[in-house]
Amino acid sequence: MSAEHLTLHILKFSPLDAALQGFLLDRQAARCTPKTLEHYRYTVGGFVAWLKAQDVRDVAHIKAGHVRAYLVSIQERGVKDTTQHAHARGIKAWLNWLVREGDLSESPMARVAMPRLEQRVPPPFTPEEVHKLLTACDRKTATGARNYALILVLLDTGLRAAECVALRVGDVDMRTGLAVVLGKGRKQRQVRVGNKARAAILRLMAYRGEPSPRAALWPAYDLQGCECGALSVHGLQTALVRLGRAAGVSPCGPHRFRRTFALWCLRDGMDLHSLRLLMGHSSLTVLQRYLALTGEDVERAHAAHSPADKLL
Repeated sequence: MSAEHLTLHILKFSPLDAALQGFLLDRQAARCTPKTLEHYRYTVGGFVAWLKAQDVRDVAHIKAGHVRAYLVSIQERGVKDTTQHAHARGIKAWLNWLVREGDLSESPMARVAMPRLEQRVPPPFTPEEVHKLLTACDRKTATGARNYALILVLLDTGLRAAECVALRVGDVDMRTGLAVVLGKGRKQRQVRVGNKARAAILRLMAYRGEPSPRAALWPAYDLQGCECGALSVHGLQTALVRLGRAAGVSPCGPHRFRRTFALWCLRDGMDLHSLRLLMGHSSLTVLQRYLALTGEDVERAHAAHSPADKLL
């Protein structure tokens, strides 16, 4: 593109559009993931389009009232509270960036309350449910062997879906079980895959011949059971949903395995610092969503420490 055409292309943008594109470019330069960039493009882009419809043409004219009105308009669409919160986070990040760039003296978001999230605590799997899922895997087939190994690895590591499907054959040391994972924000951490999970991986490898160490650990299979590339995040979610349906276990997804890993480790006496490192969280605060007590935990804790029962 020539300099003249580039200038004309930039002139097509309104000041709001230019501010959005500058923000996205900054986030890309900071090496945000494609998923994060898409989140900003969707949430901030929607706000910019709404502002232009309200005849707001420049970032200097954005007021706290505009942000509140936009968030209310999203709420009135009947979307989930998590979606509302995601929009607010995207807008907040953009306005804070405009402050850092000197385009705003103060973020209008500073006077806007973030949308409240409902306190939903998804239950972990029970041991019985895990056994049902494992029993539903026909390990005499490649797909069944893969699903069996997936369940044990997810349960044993608490990996996020994207982290799990990104594993390569050579990433797991089959002698020690140690594996280096590239987590959220491209941060590396070490996890360990236990003996039973490693044995399940080896059984899966028997169906694959001798894959390269750089080959995807988890293959995708077509309806005929033939290998057809690497398992994707969507493929993982679909496989678990189908397995859960076959086993009569619902919901069945990667995130429920992650919370089960956290709660079972905590119940077994693992300290919070080690759990935080294994799960790839930057602070203990983030763990609170996983570690909220279930009814079973409350019953067990009270039975062990009931003041009245111990007194009388």
